Amino acid sequence: MLLSIGMLMLSATQVYTILTVQLFAFLNLLPVEADILAYNFENASQTFDDLPARFGYRLPAEGLKGFLINSKPENACEPIVPPPLKDNSSSTFIVLIRRFDCNFDIKVLNAQRAGYKAAIVHNVDSDDLIGMGSNDIDVLKKIDIPSVFIGESSANSLKDEFTYEKGGHIILVPEFSLPLEYYLIPFLIIVGICLILIVIFMITKFVQDRHRARRSRLRKDQLKKLPIHKFKKGDEYDVCAICLDEYEDGDKLRILPCSHAYHCKCVDPWLTKTKKTCPVCKQKVVPSQGDSDSDTDSSQEENEVSEHTPLLRPLAAVSAQSFGALSESRSHQNMTESSDYEEDDNEDTESSDAENEINEHSKYCLIFRG
Repeated sequence: MLLSIGMLMLSATQVYTILTVQLFAFLNLLPVEADILAYNFENASQTFDDLPARFGYRLPAEGLKGFLINSKPENACEPIVPPPLKDNSSSTFIVLIRRFDCNFDIKVLNAQRAGYKAAIVHNVDSDDLIGMGSNDIDVLKKIDIPSVFIGESSANSLKDEFTYEKGGHIILVPEFSLPLEYYLIPFLIIVGICLILIVIFMITKFVQDRHRARRSRLRKDQLKKLPIHKFKKGDEYDVCAICLDEYEDGDKLRILPCSHAYHCKCVDPWLTKTKKTCPVCKQKVVPSQGDSDSDTDSSQEENEVSEHTPLLRPLAAVSAQSFGALSESRSHQNMTESSDYEEDDNEDTESSDAENEINEHSKYCLIFRG
């Protein structure tokens, strides 16, 4: 057990080391983009095309200004002569190196160790620009200076007019384009966030679906509460609506609350794995009114309307609603009739009172005349 844990930790450490080295190498393999501006002692300038190396650090945004020195030895495959000492210790020197005889990373590393702040490697017998690269991760991790590659014609012009001995200086100016990691890192962050959100959504949806499916199924303890009838000839049941087989003597039938009957082997998987409703009338199967969980789930599901909701409600519910509506209508009619009767009685009473007053008045007039 301890051995397996130790091997697991060792494997994790190795994976972490490999990923770290690969990431470091990837970031260091990003190109150092620059152009070369050269100035001689008369302050005349000239621009040279170059191709950045695929290793080393990037140039500062304001560029790198320095004095150009020819490498000794020219190929820089071994330690080279350091730059000359000046009174101003902040002076920057850039070395010009010839191609061939060893790898590019070795040349740039020797220039860095000699004290140069940048390296320019030039082609031989060609003006083609070559992308300098390396596969040696250990050497790449040690390189901290930028480097560029130029053609032979550009190198000859630099040697003739713009070296430190000729009173000239050069400036390595970076191109104002965002490096790859400025695009890659935000992209990876956005993709990672999207993946996390998708995973969270899928997990939530899965949990909700499982909970809904489990709530819509009949538990085994609830299934046992449903009555079982052993079929006999002459019973009112004849054919199982699921398997479409006729019932035979001795078949065990599961009787649902809606009075529909099915083979136990047919309807039990339906109720426990698919839906706790009658396959024919879609009425909810609630084995016991005392089962609080079943009542709660049933009431919650009745409020949910889906594509599986039956168009016709159970007869008992329809009858109850019809009876309630009829009772309400009759009570309303009785109340209306009673109010009409009361109004008629009031009108009759008022008319009789008026007639009595007229009769008394006529009698009084006759007596007065007599």
